[in-house]
Amino acid sequence: MSNFELKTSYRNTTLAPIYAGSGAVASVSEDGSILATPVLDEINIIELHPEPKLLHKVSNEDEQDITALNVTPDGRYMCFVSQAQLLKIFSLSEGKIVRSMKISSPAYIMDTDSTSTLVAVGGTDGSIIVVDIENGYITHSFKGHGATISSLKFYGEPNSNNWILSSGDTNGFLKIWDLVKRKCIHTTQEHTSAIRGIDIREENDSELLQLISGGRDNVINFWEFDFKKKCKLIKTMPVNQQVEACGFVSGEINNDLIYSAGGDAVFQCISISKGSAIKATKKPIEELFIVGVLPIINNEKLYTVLSDQTLELINIKEQLSSNDSEIITPESCIAGNHGTIADMVFVGPKHDKIALATNSPALRIIPSLKIEDVSSEDEIVEKDNEETQQLLINVDFYEGHSDLLNSVTSTEDGLWIATASKDHTAIVWKYDESTDRFVLYAKYSGHSASVTAIGFPNINPKGYPEYILTGSNDLTVKKWAIPKPKADDTLPHNIKTSEYTRHAHEKDINALSVSPNDSVFATASYDKTCKIWDVDTGNLVATLANHKRGLWDVSFCQYDKLIATCSGDKTIKLWSLDTFTVLKTLEGHTNAVQRCEFINKQHQLVSTGADGLVKLWDCASGDCVKTLDGHANRIWALSTVNDGELIVSADADGVIQFWKDCTELQREEDLEKEKLKVEQEQTLQNYLNEGDWTNAFLLALMLDHPMRLFNVLRQSSVKGADSKGDKSVIFNEELDNLVGTLSNDQLLLLFKRSRDWNTNARTHSIAQKMIKCILQKQNISELSKIPGVIQIINGIIPYTERHFARVDNLVEQSYILDYALVEMDKLF
Repeated sequence: MSNFELKTSYRNTTLAPIYAGSGAVASVSEDGSILATPVLDEINIIELHPEPKLLHKVSNEDEQDITALNVTPDGRYMCFVSQAQLLKIFSLSEGKIVRSMKISSPAYIMDTDSTSTLVAVGGTDGSIIVVDIENGYITHSFKGHGATISSLKFYGEPNSNNWILSSGDTNGFLKIWDLVKRKCIHTTQEHTSAIRGIDIREENDSELLQLISGGRDNVINFWEFDFKKKCKLIKTMPVNQQVEACGFVSGEINNDLIYSAGGDAVFQCISISKGSAIKATKKPIEELFIVGVLPIINNEKLYTVLSDQTLELINIKEQLSSNDSEIITPESCIAGNHGTIADMVFVGPKHDKIALATNSPALRIIPSLKIEDVSSEDEIVEKDNEETQQLLINVDFYEGHSDLLNSVTSTEDGLWIATASKDHTAIVWKYDESTDRFVLYAKYSGHSASVTAIGFPNINPKGYPEYILTGSNDLTVKKWAIPKPKADDTLPHNIKTSEYTRHAHEKDINALSVSPNDSVFATASYDKTCKIWDVDTGNLVATLANHKRGLWDVSFCQYDKLIATCSGDKTIKLWSLDTFTVLKTLEGHTNAVQRCEFINKQHQLVSTGADGLVKLWDCASGDCVKTLDGHANRIWALSTVNDGELIVSADADGVIQFWKDCTELQREEDLEKEKLKVEQEQTLQNYLNEGDWTNAFLLALMLDHPMRLFNVLRQSSVKGADSKGDKSVIFNEELDNLVGTLSNDQLLLLFKRSRDWNTNARTHSIAQKMIKCILQKQNISELSKIPGVIQIINGIIPYTERHFARVDNLVEQSYILDYALVEMDKLF
């Protein structure tokens, strides 16, 4: 493809949130291979190993939000409840819902037993039902709680009669139910608020069982009980956090430890004997909490589920065996969603990762889809079947800011990242090859308001960026020096003095861009202007003022002296850097234009807007040559690869679209279609010349050429039935019989064409013949069952009645003519 050919065709692959907008906690199978996550009224069932891929998307037919779900330990079934108060059981092997039953009240708590046989559901009316999963009937129904059930836990010993269910409610009552005797054997109230975590285990060499219960009153109670009358509170342990989940650490790891998770998003391991935490995760900067814990692999590992729908995998066995630190470090993280994505950029030595600035203080870096992996058209069709869609769900978090991120950028080589935050600071991150991660290299403090825009130099002759430029809501721009990397660096560098500060605009600065040769940089502001500045001195070079509303973005062209600005006035303007005048105004977005970037050398521009559209523009003509529609919300972020070969856009819902240029492929397909069309039309003409009406009719029908089809029928009618003089034949005998073998789709198309022909006096006769032929050769009762055919017939009838009325009028007028002629004969 030459440089001057416009890119006009793109195909996309979507990276959508897998876990969002639901109060239900995610669930995972015991071996950690199957993950189920809710997204409003749908559930994603994901296979995590060896590569994450979507197995099923379960749609809730009643369109009510999912309130609770649970994957059975063996991964065969997934049980869930919605706000419509329906318990449904989904079979993963069959890929469909196999059971559905009404429950007495809304439910937010579920648990399945270790054998994957039973599921317990706790309702807001205090009732509990136990259901046989495979056979779909209720085995137990318990009542006795006076408040909403807030926790449930099965415990059973295979090949024994020791099967119990423990339940807690929002009033702090704890009950233990004997499933074999179908009765409550213990009731206690030692919590002052909702019980959110319960776990049970057998005491060593004893008939006693041990139980812990954790509540939102910040304590965990440790109990011993049996199947008779004993139920004794052994210890109450303050855990200094609201408990949302708790459990025993596997006895093979440490019999004295329990875990607790909840408030402050901290997971901690607590010694029962000491009554205090021995290890804990680091409290995140963002205000989060843990809503659930999902143990896997015999409690050797577990997932913590955070309130922002992030899942962190912790290897308990490995973390407790290490005495290096008291801090528990997650092994990996899964992002359920990214929230609003404000900005993004490709990073890493291979540019195979994407750094995201989201409504979170942490910098997020996710793997990128490779250009060759973006779906072709055929793959998109397969993806609709939801068989093997790959997911980019792993994420790395980098904490350094204390407030949400506004902007992110990187150097050309992808080894340096800069982030701008609402906490008034900017941070530079450096890639560490040994760990394949970024480290916090330097932190810049000096702005008195949110830092909203940031930029690196494009040319780095010393192997590292020597400075960064920042723009802030304090209406200033600053240039900061980046310290030269050294082997013995003590990181991070804290820099509080800039090289220069310039008062730049009268309103918020929304974007900053550095020219390709690093001589000037541009700032775009909500004061409706773009300003050009000298990088070295910080002096103002020019002011570009022609927009009617605030500017959202500014972008330099890499191959010409052009600059583009986009604005809330729904336009994009191209400016000359020689004369600083407007060369073109691009109009087409129906709402504010958020981002713009040059692609295809200087010949095209890509833009995104608050209308949720991605548009491609011809810079020479100013025309929009393509609109890409893949978002349902405002598109804040845009990034391109290889001069537009890949375009990535992200919106306020956290949906990321990967758009792959397939213009050349599309042109080849169009040429093939045109070639095939010419061949088929020549074939059709050959059939007509040879009088092969059957093949001519079928080909014209397949090509869906109304007039060619009409001509086939007209010519076959003239040379068929009329030539033979057989009045029972409508077109010709072979063609009439063929009509009796047509499919429903073909018949529907013929009815549509007959309806259209029937509206014209010159073509209605063929339409009437076609209708007559269909009615003679097809079963009328079967015809009436074809979807949409009745509406088409209703459109045929009025014109048919008009044609018959005209014929009647002609017949009547012919009688008058005959009478006049007879009377004229009498005169002579």
